[in-house]
Amino acid sequence: MKIQFLGAAGEVTGSKHLITTDHGKKILLDCGSFQGKGLETDQMNRELSFAPEELDHIILTHAHIDHSGLIPYYYKQGFRGSVICTHATRDLCAIMLADSGFIQEHDTQWFNKKRARKGLPPVEPIYTQKDAQHCMELFIGVAPNRKLQIDNNLKVKFTNSGHMLGSAVVTLEVDEMGTMTRIGYTGDIGRPGNYLLRPPDAFPQCDYLITESTYGDRLHQDKQGAEDELLRIVKYTCVEKKGKLIIPSFAIGRTQEVVYMLNNFYNEGKLPRIPIYVDSPLAVNATDIFRMHYDQFNAEVQQVMENDTDPLDLEPCATLKM
Repeated sequence: MKIQFLGAAGEVTGSKHLITTDHGKKILLDCGSFQGKGLETDQMNRELSFAPEELDHIILTHAHIDHSGLIPYYYKQGFRGSVICTHATRDLCAIMLADSGFIQEHDTQWFNKKRARKGLPPVEPIYTQKDAQHCMELFIGVAPNRKLQIDNNLKVKFTNSGHMLGSAVVTLEVDEMGTMTRIGYTGDIGRPGNYLLRPPDAFPQCDYLITESTYGDRLHQDKQGAEDELLRIVKYTCVEKKGKLIIPSFAIGRTQEVVYMLNNFYNEGKLPRIPIYVDSPLAVNATDIFRMHYDQFNAEVQQVMENDTDPLDLEPCATLKM
């Protein structure tokens, strides 16, 4: 067996780890984009260390673009194997990869205007929305904690990692000439106190562990402190000063957490009815997917749902516009 680290080594984006078995199977753990400003990382994403058509399987830990964003490009270059992940990851990839394709098209259009002024030929986007839509045909959704037998020599299991909706630690079992090797790949591990999701579960023992440690050198802010600070700022800006508060946020995960906290503030009588705008079609679509997977919510959210059937619906506490 051979393991190659093709991204997220010495940096925090572009997660890709290629496993080549003694039987000649090629399995890619995650297929993430290198991310920067605009087209700064475009050439890095176009460079291929192997022929995509030779790849048998892509196994995804979660849907964030730095872990899934190059799947449409590999599809465009000939990949026709399977993409194996949890059901929620598949649902999120359906909207996130299409959104990424739209951004690729838009950024390339802007970039080509600059090239035209310099007399340079245009470049094509690394992939388009159509490429993103077509690659979804390759996705296979698997329930967490269920072992999937991919073929006679490969088995995979997903264990909740608590990082984002659908995220999971991958345990890959590789049988080579009767010798079983277990490879664990964490992807990104979530915090024990996520606002919405269940905390990470213990994953099976393994022979080799591939892990990432983006925040391994620091401590996160206390959860209660973050809630108090958000409430203080919202009340001061929107209630006392009658002003407008703009919160830049990731569309997947962070937006839903903010919505959930604002909803709780209202339910607890800490915040009056105020106008709230979610200015992101992607965030709105992602919230609908969150509603489809309430089984992944933590015990606190489940308790809130006993009195509030939809804790991601701000309608009772706000003039909500999306």
